[in-house]
Amino acid sequence: MQKFCINCRNAFWGGQHCPNCFGGGNVELLDLALPENQKYLPEMQIDVRPKYFARTAMMLVIFGSIMSLPVGVFIFFRGMSESGNVGLWAAIGLGTIIGITWGSIKLANWIFGKQMAEVPKEKGAQYD
Repeated sequence: MQKFCINCRNAFWGGQHCPNCFGGGNVELLDLALPENQKYLPEMQIDVRPKYFARTAMMLVIFGSIMSLPVGVFIFFRGMSESGNVGLWAAIGLGTIIGITWGSIKLANWIFGKQMAEVPKEKGAQYD
């Protein structure tokens, strides 16, 4: 479970107290999924949302990269079964793998940029 420190605005996986603030162990971490911590969500948006947007983009790139290999191999073997031109079908298979991987990277970059457009570029000073 991912938790956030309201003081330093960092995210941590589990734990009860922030290891970065005040020598470690003095500031409690918040689980923003709990209803009582939802009031902190507006001020944490600039810090929380990019992490989820980046995770979405990474998952899209990983999925595209992993799925391009079986598609490329399938095209290679399918072409080889119909004709004996190894060089042509190897080039088409590799081109398919590279094209799908490149396309997933470009799509992930576009989606991340579109999602980040509504997030403010700079956060204001925190005076608490």
